[in-house]
Amino acid sequence: MYQITLSVDGSKADWLYSVDDIIKNKLNDCNAVSAISISGRRVYCSFGCESVSRQQLLAAVKECLVEMFGVVCKFDFIKRNLSIELSKLNYELLLHTLVAFDRENEHKLLCKLIRVEDGMALDGVFNFKLGELKKRWLEICDLTRNNGAYLYDDETYNELLRFLISAVNPKINKLTVCEYDGKYRLTGSLKNSMIDLDVGNSSELMYYLIDLAPLELVIDGGISNNELSKRLIGIFDAKPLNSVKNKTKK
Repeated sequence: MYQITLSVDGSKADWLYSVDDIIKNKLNDCNAVSAISISGRRVYCSFGCESVSRQQLLAAVKECLVEMFGVVCKFDFIKRNLSIELSKLNYELLLHTLVAFDRENEHKLLCKLIRVEDGMALDGVFNFKLGELKKRWLEICDLTRNNGAYLYDDETYNELLRFLISAVNPKINKLTVCEYDGKYRLTGSLKNSMIDLDVGNSSELMYYLIDLAPLELVIDGGISNNELSKRLIGIFDAKPLNSVKNKTKK
């Protein structure tokens, strides 16, 4: 039996909980188990598997930690260091876009920096090993703040987000969005699977799109929310399905 235990200060416990579902899925793949406990001010997460699956377990945990530091911790860091007076939705969309920006290169760097081992303190890694990344994130905050004037006009705001998303490595080439019964359905093909999911509201839809960063976004039918429609066109250059079909025929 092989076992390792990671820990984090209780004030940062959300870091672990945020990737809990991802960890569980990956643990199932290598027949491993996990358990969370609290002692004093620290939260401990233990992982165990048969010795033969040791390397698979370490790789799975590392992948989850890269996601945690590169997404959850980056989001928290930028939110603490970027103060701009925007509407709640515009501010949240900006934060999600800044987190997605340059994620591929940042994840490569995190893969080099993170070494999973027993007794690993996640807050210690963040405080002492991620200096280069935190410097980059501060530069992103400063650059955004210095160009804050562009964020108060809808057109230039959408253009800025479009520019930032253009630097994001797309997770999918083509994605279709369809509105029905007040919800939105996203469909598309990934390398080894299909995307076919329902999204409950326009904000959630935008978060998914920012994360997926599709090369091509197609609208199947109309979008009743005019503001959302303008965002889809202005940020993702969304096209109606009919115009895409006509272009294909030509």
